[in-house]
Amino acid sequence: DEDTAIYNPGLTLLTESEKERITSAIIHSRQVGLSTNQWSENNEFAYDFLKEKLDPLHMAELKGYLGILPYWGAVVYLAALAVQQIAREAFTVGYAVAA
Repeated sequence: DEDTAIYNPGLTLLTESEKERITSAIIHSRQVGLSTNQWSENNEFAYDFLKEKLDPLHMAELKGYLGILPYWGAVVYLAALAVQQIAREAFTVGYAVAA
């Protein structure tokens, strides 16, 4: 749960939940700043720096897609099983499509 890449001013490690909360807060702050037209170049530079350090793999943007991925995988798997059981001659094509 701990990551050594980010340190807070007390030189203790931030946990994943702390990084998620901070990332959500800076994303929300940016959205509010942009909507009220009060987001400066310095703010954007600081946002980019913090976002890169806190979320280098852009998981905040991918969160919605990753939430449905297990369900999508299950549907594709079940569809491949159905093709295997119902239409065996088309299974090689169905398997390739599912992969």
